[in-house]
Amino acid sequence: MSRMDPGAAGFSHSPFMRFLGLEIIKAEKGRVEIRLPFREEFVRVDGSDWLHGGVVSALADIAGDYAVMSETAPGVPTIDMRVDYLRPARTGDLTAVGKTVRVGKTVSVADVEIRDASGTLVAVGRACYASPRPPKETTS
Repeated sequence: MSRMDPGAAGFSHSPFMRFLGLEIIKAEKGRVEIRLPFREEFVRVDGSDWLHGGVVSALADIAGDYAVMSETAPGVPTIDMRVDYLRPARTGDLTAVGKTVRVGKTVSVADVEIRDASGTLVAVGRACYASPRPPKETTS
């Protein structure tokens, strides 16, 4: 199976990821760093400077997914995910670093750290992904 370069893949294939405005800062085998530029739509409630937790968890899921893809191939659906919110993510850009913990034949695991614009750790996550299966060989 050929390995996927998440940096080359980018986010243009997904309307949701395009809406988020994600940028890959760095991608290497087993590790990806992604920036989420701030948007007013991410705020929890009008007048607040806290970001909605769903935005933080989506970023964690995507970073974990792309870390696994860096060692496998596209198509790694999320099986299970946990996010621990350590403190409020405030207005400003967020950065996620996803790292593979285990890449298996059927299930892979990645850990993610999310930091705010000042570098403060605001959330950590761990997710399990279904590893892509190798393409079936065809006979001619």
